[in-house]
Amino acid sequence: MPLHYLVLSLIITLFCTSTTLAKDLMDPVIVTATKIKTKDTKATYASEVYNREDIEQSGTKSLYDFLNQSTSIVTMPSAGNTFSQKIDMRGFGLTDGYKNIVVTINGRRLNNVDSVPQKLSEIPINNIERIEITKGSGSVVHGDGATGGSIQIYTRDTTETTLEGSVGNYGISTGSFTTGYSDGKFILSASGDTYHQGGFSDKDPNGHRDSGTSGNYSTKLRYFPTEASEVFIEKDHANVNIRYPNALTKETFEQNPGSSYKTTSGATRYNFQTSNTNNLTLGGTLELTNNLEASFTFTHQDKVTVLATEKKYHNNAIDSSIKYENGPLKFITGIQTWDGTRNADTWDQGSTDTAKKSNIGIFAQSSYDIGSTVFSLGLRGEWVEYTWETDAKYYDFLAYDLGINKTLSDHLSIFSNLNYAFLAPDVDRLFTGVGAFNGFLDPALTTTLNFGVNYVTSKNKMKLALYGMTLKNELYYGASVDSGAGTFANSNIDSSYKYGFEVYDQYSFNHNLSAKINYAYTKAMINFEPAAGDELPQVSEHTVSLGVNYNPTSKSRITVGHVYRSDMLAEEDFANSFSQKNKAYNSTNLSYTYSYKTDSGKGLFNWWQSGPSQADISLKVDNLFEESHGSWLRNDVVYPYQFTRNWRIGTKLLF
Repeated sequence: MPLHYLVLSLIITLFCTSTTLAKDLMDPVIVTATKIKTKDTKATYASEVYNREDIEQSGTKSLYDFLNQSTSIVTMPSAGNTFSQKIDMRGFGLTDGYKNIVVTINGRRLNNVDSVPQKLSEIPINNIERIEITKGSGSVVHGDGATGGSIQIYTRDTTETTLEGSVGNYGISTGSFTTGYSDGKFILSASGDTYHQGGFSDKDPNGHRDSGTSGNYSTKLRYFPTEASEVFIEKDHANVNIRYPNALTKETFEQNPGSSYKTTSGATRYNFQTSNTNNLTLGGTLELTNNLEASFTFTHQDKVTVLATEKKYHNNAIDSSIKYENGPLKFITGIQTWDGTRNADTWDQGSTDTAKKSNIGIFAQSSYDIGSTVFSLGLRGEWVEYTWETDAKYYDFLAYDLGINKTLSDHLSIFSNLNYAFLAPDVDRLFTGVGAFNGFLDPALTTTLNFGVNYVTSKNKMKLALYGMTLKNELYYGASVDSGAGTFANSNIDSSYKYGFEVYDQYSFNHNLSAKINYAYTKAMINFEPAAGDELPQVSEHTVSLGVNYNPTSKSRITVGHVYRSDMLAEEDFANSFSQKNKAYNSTNLSYTYSYKTDSGKGLFNWWQSGPSQADISLKVDNLFEESHGSWLRNDVVYPYQFTRNWRIGTKLLF
């Protein structure tokens, strides 16, 4: 407790610092969630936008950490696997929330045909330029799965060369690089990073800790035949090897969250998983006239995962569109296709067939700006086909989004939009854990009404959003209503609803001191089966992230952050009857960075004229007060995570 008061005293001291030049938050921030560029304060949907500066100031070294510590997004390791984390926004729950968020990187979907969270560990954070989070909207442009919203990640086309490395306790070490070259009509860039952890838990009976390594590498070539046209090709590879801890009883977790026990079975070897992913993306943009632009992108992915058995997945996607802009009118229409397969011979009890899911979507999105008022309208038709041996299933969907934004003054605007979205089950949903065919499930349908306020001054930027959502056939994995308690399967919640509000506020006290807060209040309720009148598991009612950035000198920066989530029901507690639940989450994080720069054009070392011109030295401490966190599956089945205080010291060289 004294450490808590020490941090609180530090924050109060920072707030009392005398002011100097204020940072102007009125500078326009552009959002592109609808594929139409719009100022965030004039957008008809709720959004959060984080640029390269925000990411660097956070001091985080992974995308999961940044989302969890600095945004309204909630992340948590999947069954203890820190390299594959579940994601949630707006109360879909940490069990299946990630299925209800479309995540893209440079427009490429990370949602896959399998029932596995989007692998954000495969994206080097040092190469991210911007992150856009769209809440309660996105079904027109992104289609299948955008029931909760979307996360769009954009990487840098950097020609800057950087080298970065860090070491920490528990065998933590990281390394990364960026480099590139530009010569008029083309830009060639490359980046990569590696991460290693020695393990946080005790050794298992085989002498292994919950250690892990990951490596991510990407290269991109962009060619500009004209000033307004381009052709590009991008190739990236990611590999992960991870041992992750077993589930513990509550008593063992409270006594030693790093135990190698498995519930009541005693010490048990850790699970070991490997995955390799290869992506190829190519496409281009062509200016047809001054007002008309066409674009085309093709992506291919191969993924192999091994956990007891090998599973192979493949998918191909095409995204084509034509954009028209003329004065106040902006319009885009396009065709998107997506085909995913799961190879059967590796998992399905002997069949030589494959399970396939194919999507074809046609969309049209428009925006009309008459000065103080912006109207938006979007429609999408999508057709989904499943095939498995001799079985097949077809669905057709209509999604829409209708919105308005009204500017009331130079500082204040309000908006509202109505969104209808759908989620067609992934291929893994069609099977039981042993590979037996589970049957086709009904798709989930959502209707969301959003209302929001934007208030921006030179020192303060505040966003408020309220929403209500009704759902039909929400997808979940839990106790089967038809088969009785204790039998688990993929199924549907007949009817459910969610509501809440979100507040984002950034305040710049002066040029050296700023603070941010993200708060979300969320209620997720079940109307009918499987448990009418009860709350949806794995949803925190209150989620808060706080951050303070302070520059004590022109060369140094201190960042203090805290994340709080209220307790939530265990993953399988749809009847709200378990005696145990997830405890409240608390984590305080601290980072310090010192930058040493030389005069323009000079290197840091006289003997190395072409060497680095800037060196950043950083210190990061996560979970400062060493809180123990766990994810409850049910009574006495707890997956431990983030129960140690972790520190890391690193250096970044800019050439």
